[in-house]
Amino acid sequence: MKKAFKFLLSVLLLNFFVFGALFADGYHVCVASYKSLKNAETMVQKLEKQSMSAFISESKVKNQNYYRVLLSKEFKKIDDARKYRDEVKKYSFVKELGLKGFWVCEGKKMAAAKPAPLPPPPKPAPKPEPKPIPAPEPVPVPPPAPEPIPEPIPEPPVVEIAPVPIPEPPIPEPQAEEPPLIVVEEPKILDKNEKAVLSEETPYSVLVRAYKYNQFAENDCNRLKELGFDSYLLNTFDEKSFFAFNIHAGAFANREEAEALCNQFTEAGIADTQVSDFREIQDKIKKYDEVIANENVAFDDGRKDLPSSISESVEKLVKLFPANKDFPIQDIFILDFDNYRVSDTKPDAASAIIDYFDGEDGVHSALLAKYRDELYRKEVTVFLANAENFPKDDVTGEVENMQFGANDGVFDCELYENAGEWILSGQNVGQKLFVKITTKDFVKEDFINFLIDSFSDGSLSVYPQMRRSFFILPDENSEVAKDFICFSFKKVPDEYASDRGNVDWALPIVGHSLAKTYYVQNNNLFCFGFYDLDYDFNARNVHRQFMESKNKVELSDANQPVDVNGKDGWYLVNSKEREVSFSTKSYVITIDSEPSSTLSKEDLVQQGKDLKVW
Repeated sequence: MKKAFKFLLSVLLLNFFVFGALFADGYHVCVASYKSLKNAETMVQKLEKQSMSAFISESKVKNQNYYRVLLSKEFKKIDDARKYRDEVKKYSFVKELGLKGFWVCEGKKMAAAKPAPLPPPPKPAPKPEPKPIPAPEPVPVPPPAPEPIPEPIPEPPVVEIAPVPIPEPPIPEPQAEEPPLIVVEEPKILDKNEKAVLSEETPYSVLVRAYKYNQFAENDCNRLKELGFDSYLLNTFDEKSFFAFNIHAGAFANREEAEALCNQFTEAGIADTQVSDFREIQDKIKKYDEVIANENVAFDDGRKDLPSSISESVEKLVKLFPANKDFPIQDIFILDFDNYRVSDTKPDAASAIIDYFDGEDGVHSALLAKYRDELYRKEVTVFLANAENFPKDDVTGEVENMQFGANDGVFDCELYENAGEWILSGQNVGQKLFVKITTKDFVKEDFINFLIDSFSDGSLSVYPQMRRSFFILPDENSEVAKDFICFSFKKVPDEYASDRGNVDWALPIVGHSLAKTYYVQNNNLFCFGFYDLDYDFNARNVHRQFMESKNKVELSDANQPVDVNGKDGWYLVNSKEREVSFSTKSYVITIDSEPSSTLSKEDLVQQGKDLKVW
């Protein structure tokens, strides 16, 4: 009787502890989130091999199930959970399992079915009975023997960020996820098109996206392949806009088949695709290959090291920027408030970021950026500031407390929804940093996964366009003091060419990037303009066309050629500005100052020589 009572009591206690963990409402450390329950169960099993108890918490967002893997240890206070998270991140198995994004959340109830982390009960000793009728039942429960030791389970992705529910792609090898992506791009020469997929017999395909820069095209083309689409690059060239890098999919004999594939892309969340006819673009494809065969078309890597002429406050923002390789920068603005306040001359462009604060006092520097996933047409806005105090939003709805790590510490954040927009607002008090990230294009779980990946790959150096503009600014010069005020970057719109009468040299610039940086030297405000045309062929030909057009006008003191460090340049004066321009590598660079400025032509030329492009 006593033995039976002890056995019953032990069973009750076991159920209490097990189900108490599964249905806990306190704070837990989340190590991964999946759309596949099987992947979540696999990760739980892997954690248990490392003596880490974990369970799966199911979350449903807009009819999509997500499965979070939470460590079983529960905390009543979020600070205690954060300390435990920081402790777990140091464990050796974290790198072994490929885990890279930990965050703290409240535990949610999990459906009782399929408690993957619990091991199956031990089977009773078999009895030698002649009629083993029930024997087949327990044996096939886990078809492959659940012994984890002989053969490890294939590694699941640590965080799945599939923007739409589609057939599950093959699980990638973990080794491919460990190195950071696009940290520094090696200089390359453009290659000819691969053997043509399209032909007169199968002329129809789906044009998914077109890009000015091949790295972005290659990245998104590979993403489509991972989703199961037969995607490939088809590059073209024309005399007006130069190079285009186009993602195509499929090769069909009739238009109806291509239209059916367009519908599949739309169902997968990739809109605005269109049917393409090979016969209409084959001349441009041929021209691209001819240009590549006759020219070494190179694209420049830019610089890895930040210029010493920017302040520590601005440098901190650049290094902490939450970057994401799938979201190229659309536009960005960086302002050094400390230099801006004391400068007698202030650029008008600074007003774009000043509006984010009730007042300028206490703000040292700020960054405002928008980046966009061209494949899914999703946009995210990021505001980052170094300040003594931070703006505080009045939040009336549900708030989830979270933490995200960065190079310079950890941000304590609040995640909430407001008027259909997801907002992450956080701060690092010790570093005097504030961050606010907003989007209307994500469901909650996908936004969280996006944030984990973005903070893991922090720094503007991820983007080649930033390495080829902000990172090539001049270093500090002990002989001539100049103060950095602000930096802006954006894509050149169609209006740029139309405002200039669609002249030959203006058309190829459209769609590329324009960066402007303002400095003050001896109370003179001047500006570096970087037209980054991605390839030396583009920049060289655009500036040649520009100089030829100016050469047709009568040469004078206000319109004349000039040498800039051995490169052919041009000096121009009009009612708005004095300007020296030249081309090198993938850039057309301008140095502008106001007509009233005391900076001479020689001063502007020297500014060009000081840039880190040589």
